[in-house]
Amino acid sequence: MIHRFSVEYNGTTADVTVEPLPDGRVRFTRAGHTRVFEARRVGQPDPRTRTSTWSLMPEGGGAQTIVDVDGGAPELVVTVKNVSVPLKVVDARRQRAAGVATRRESSGPVAVKSPMPGKVVKILVAAGDEVKAGQGVVVVEAMKMENELKSPRDGTISEVRAREGQAVEAGAELVRVAPLAEAAA
Repeated sequence: MIHRFSVEYNGTTADVTVEPLPDGRVRFTRAGHTRVFEARRVGQPDPRTRTSTWSLMPEGGGAQTIVDVDGGAPELVVTVKNVSVPLKVVDARRQRAAGVATRRESSGPVAVKSPMPGKVVKILVAAGDEVKAGQGVVVVEAMKMENELKSPRDGTISEVRAREGQAVEAGAELVRVAPLAEAAA
């Protein structure tokens, strides 16, 4: 299974794809560049510090790299050659489902859209409800996971376009959020 992540480090964000391959190999893709490594855990992870050490050997030859990973997602510290880098790792699918990818607009209603095909499990709001940015508005089930979609702005629910139990396609508008000033007019 291919895993897609958004990784924040040193003030920048990069999309990373990790694909486990047979025989302990892993394919990493970042910025269009793909590398395959033989990845082996070195020793046992330390449950107190949640630290694990990995040996990465590039496919096709090259120097072995020892990588220490401290912590757990989303907050990690990765150390390579005595250089430690704090990382914030977010599953790209969850990030989209959380509405982070929903564009914020300064005026006019904003649609909360389904980031993937799925089924509407629960509608958390009704037309006329006031919502805050980041407040859950709809729950969509996709790939056996429930994803709570959030309002991209403070506002009023101007329209609910979905119903519980409805199958939806990626990009389907589920709820529209009007700015508070527009809703009051």
